[in-house]
Parts: sequence; C-alpha cells; structure tokens
Amino acid sequence: MPFYPERAFSESAFGARVAAFANAMLFTALVCAPSLALAHKASDAYLQLRLAGDTLSVRWDISLRDLDAVLDLDSNGDRKLSWGEVKSRMDDIQAYAQARLQLQRGRCSMVQAQPPAIEDRIDGAYLVLQLQANCDPRPTLEVDYRLFREVDPTHRGLLRIEAAADLEPVLQSLDPAGGPVTVAWPGGGGSAGPAAAPARSATFFRDGVHHLVIGYDHVLFLISLLLPAVLRRRDGGWEPVTNWREAVWPMVATVTMFTIAHSITLALAGLQLVTLSPRIIEPGIALTIMVAALDNLHPLLRGRRKLFTFLFGLIHGFGFAGVLSELDLPVSGFVVALLQFNLGVEAGQLLIVTVALVVLFSLREWKRYPSVILRGGSILAVVIASIWLAERVTDAKLLPI
Repeated sequence: MPFYPERAFSESAFGARVAAFANAMLFTALVCAPSLALAHKASDAYLQLRLAGDTLSVRWDISLRDLDAVLDLDSNGDRKLSWGEVKSRMDDIQAYAQARLQLQRGRCSMVQAQPPAIEDRIDGAYLVLQLQANCDPRPTLEVDYRLFREVDPTHRGLLRIEAAADLEPVLQSLDPAGGPVTVAWPGGGGSAGPAAAPARSATFFRDGVHHLVIGYDHVLFLISLLLPAVLRRRDGGWEPVTNWREAVWPMVATVTMFTIAHSITLALAGLQLVTLSPRIIEPGIALTIMVAALDNLHPLLRGRRKLFTFLFGLIHGFGFAGVLSELDLPVSGFVVALLQFNLGVEAGQLLIVTVALVVLFSLREWKRYPSVILRGGSILAVVIASIWLAERVTDAKLLPI
C-alpha cells in the first residue's frame, strides 16, 4: 500500500512544485474572488396576492441590494442606499419590476395602491410595492415572473396567495427563467365554504436542491470535509484507504451530524423561534469553512470532527432558513414546506457528496494526492473563506469585479 510521509513531501524536490501549485491556486482564488464572493444569502423576493371579490391586492417585497446591483441606485458610491437615492429612481424601479411581472397574460393590469415604502428585515432593507388589479376570479391564476432573469439565475420569487381567512394560503416558488406558471386559487376562485377545495402547498423540494447547489459556501464546507475522507493518518503521514467502506461510512456519519444540526436550526429559524442576523451567520459560515480546511492541514479538532460538524451544521441551518421564515405560514403549511425544502437540501447534499467522493476515491492512490489535492485544496478553501469572511464583516468588496 502506498504510504505518503509528510516530511518526505516537504523535503523532496517535488516540494518546490507543490509550493508553485499552491501559489497558482492562491492567484486563481484572488482572481475569482469577486464572483465567488456572491455566496451570500440567496436572492429572493416575496410576492403576496390576496383576492377579495374581483379585486386583487398585490404586495411585492424586493431586496434593495438586488435592485442596486441591477439599476445602480447608489449614486454617490458610498455603498449605503439612502431613501433619497431610492426615491429619485422610483420611477425606474417600478418600471423595471412591473415589466417583469404579468398576471393572466396581461389581463390583470396593475396600478399603484399605496406609495412605495422601505422595510428593514433581518437580511437587509426591502422595497415594498403595493399594487392593485381588477381580475376575473377564475379558478386558476397564471403568473409570468421574470424579475432579475437576465442578471441573476439564482433568484427565486416566493409566491403566497390568499383568498379567504379560513383557508390555508397557496404557496409557489417562481423561477424567473421557468416561464409562466398556473396556480389554483385557495378554495377555487376565492369562494369559501364547506365544499371548498383544500389549499395546496406547491413543492419546495426543487428549491431545497437549488439553494444547496447555489450555496457555494455550503458546498465548499462539504468539500473541505470530504478531502481527507479517502486517506488515513499513519505515523505522521497519509496512506490511502484500502476499500470504499473505510471512506464512505465515516463520511456518512459526519454528513449525518451536519444534516441533523442544520435541520434543527432550519426549523427553529423558519418558525421564527430563533432568529439571528445574516451579519452574524454569514461570517460564521465562512469561519466554519476555514476551521474544517485548516483541520485538514493540522489536526485542530483533534479527532472531534463529528462533534464540530454538528455544531457547524447549526450555523449553516440559519443560512438555509431565509426562504421559509419570511412566508408567515400557518403551522400545517409550514411543516409541509419545511419537509419538502429540507428533503431537497438533503438530495442536493447527497448528490454533491456522492460525486465528490467517487472522484476522490478514484484518485486516492495518486502519490501527489496529499500535497496537491488535500493540502492544495484545503489552502484554496482557506483563502476563499478568508475573503468571504473579510467581505461579510466589512460589507465591502476587496477586489473590483
């Protein structure tokens, strides 16, 4: 069995190549950092529709951070949006937004019901647009949602439809690139009564997969955990595991701890029983990546990797929770949405872990695995996480895009 003593790598002629490789990766990380630094909370907007007779009330909450990225609202460049800056561009904002939302193929013409306002939330300031339309209360509503489609493929609109107080709302995730969707009204056209059909919650399974896959910080954390999975320490060096069971079962235990932990905080945060600001959570997630990667270089966690993975998973759970916490769902609807979303997160996580583990297992006997993949990959993870940490703490871009 190949054996890779750590000293041999540092003292061999190959050490110079390792150093050059690490420097190249550091340079790549710095060049790519601006795009990688987008690994903050996923872009979401909240669209709430309420039907009363023939009148449809529309409330649309859109993140000012996302609008600024598209319309460059920060006119003085101080990285802080003032009400004056937003107000001066309000016509442009409303034109941009309303051109990207169409109901009933344009038959529901929306007009402003109340002046726009700004609402501070735990993840930043949102512009609140309140609109009104007269619509035929047919059993279904067609929604064509295209907000930020041309600039942000990660964006999702979270739709909530209400027709009567005694019916659960209908929920739907809107993909700007997915084309128009048809949604059934709660109770059918807004009519309540004993024969009214029960409200249905749209599946959040795909959204769970989506938020895991685009959550680059969550993915990098998982990869950092996976890098040493196909090796084992021996006498100050590394040797490849002999069979797949030695790699898979410890990794299953570690990922299970992560899953249990983030499921707990996802539920608590989604129910708004525990809330923490992204200004705490986002830097915390960056720190977990740094610790996991540094543990690959030097055993900081001293064999307590599963315990720390559980603790780190509690932090990551808050990072997933924003999708559900803002919907203000009744308990039954929340439980269904939470279950579907969490299953989607786990499916995305399983896909990433499976693919990565297969690739790493096939490379485990390569003599340069410890230096190039384990050390180099961990150094790269530390560099990227350090950039994320600095940007999330200072709320500034360290490098120009």
